[in-house]
Amino acid sequence: MKTFIISFFSLAIIWFVLSGYLKTNLLLLGVFSCVLVTIISIKMRVYLSNNERLDFVLRMPFYLPWLFKEIILSNFYLAKKVLSSNPNSIQPQSINIKPSQKTNTGIALHANSITLTPGTISIKYDEEGLLVHALTDHTAQGIIDGDIDKKVSKIERGIN
Repeated sequence: MKTFIISFFSLAIIWFVLSGYLKTNLLLLGVFSCVLVTIISIKMRVYLSNNERLDFVLRMPFYLPWLFKEIILSNFYLAKKVLSSNPNSIQPQSINIKPSQKTNTGIALHANSITLTPGTISIKYDEEGLLVHALTDHTAQGIIDGDIDKKVSKIERGIN
């Protein structure tokens, strides 16, 4: 019950801060959404323990600036490639990588970070690894080099 209450109120506060709506019907939908997400998350056992969650939250401020920088650089790179008159500037491909993360939270953070970075998207994760679609050789090489994997593994060390 403690996990439900903490999770529900955390989601509700985030929802309210991001939406800012005070209309009754939207507040009810927000509460319903928070309850539904909390129940599904508890049933799927995606929550970390309180200590693990705290370690994870404390490490994120060191990761997010790097991720935002990568997103911005990738936006400029991809815009240049798309606007180029060279038809061979886009080389779509799928690659399979083996993430070094051991927890579901670490794997989800890794896959979401790949998807947030323009030019790449995480397609699926299974026992064979993480399947990623990349638009160019350069973006594929960035995934293969494992920069995101290394950064996420540093965060995950606190939740193992």
